[in-house]
Amino acid sequence: MKILFVRHGESVDDIEDRYGGWADFDLTEKGRKQVASSAEKIFSLEEKFEVVLSSPLKRALQAADIIADQLHLEVEVFEYLKERNLNGILTGMVRSEAEKKYPKQVETHSRWEYVDGSERTEDFNNRVKNADKYLLSMRHNSVVAVTHGLFLKAFFKEFIDVDIKKVQDGGFVLIEGGSDKFKILKADGVELTQP
Repeated sequence: MKILFVRHGESVDDIEDRYGGWADFDLTEKGRKQVASSAEKIFSLEEKFEVVLSSPLKRALQAADIIADQLHLEVEVFEYLKERNLNGILTGMVRSEAEKKYPKQVETHSRWEYVDGSERTEDFNNRVKNADKYLLSMRHNSVVAVTHGLFLKAFFKEFIDVDIKKVQDGGFVLIEGGSDKFKILKADGVELTQP
């Protein structure tokens, strides 16, 4: 099976300095252009993708629609591709306001520790593992999966033993394989390093 993972483009929370995660913000105009540029590159790969799967969050769905339009495919929501809920009660808040309202939670968050209402590491990692199982059980041989940065980092660490140092807005990686034996075929806008 081939999976082309794509990160959504710039979204409103990025430019308003808000905690993102499960906050449901739209793509910015710049974000739409980033994804449109990626969609052209994806089209030029000449892969026979069968469907575009997407996280249910707006920024991913809007990116998926742009890509699907370029590839003449349908979009299906795939809940497992959702970003990690790392921010809990801080989700959607402007960072400066959150510092005043929940200073202890902001401090805890800055150490990458559990924040009230967030998704625990073990739960998130289990979701990523289950995403792999469901992807491989699909009737498709080649899919586009529009998702988020933390999901990508966790997936690549778990199944390819590669660290993603940075993934740009609209960046993508094409992989092939199954179960725990994936290999990277192409990457654009993604910095990968062996641990």
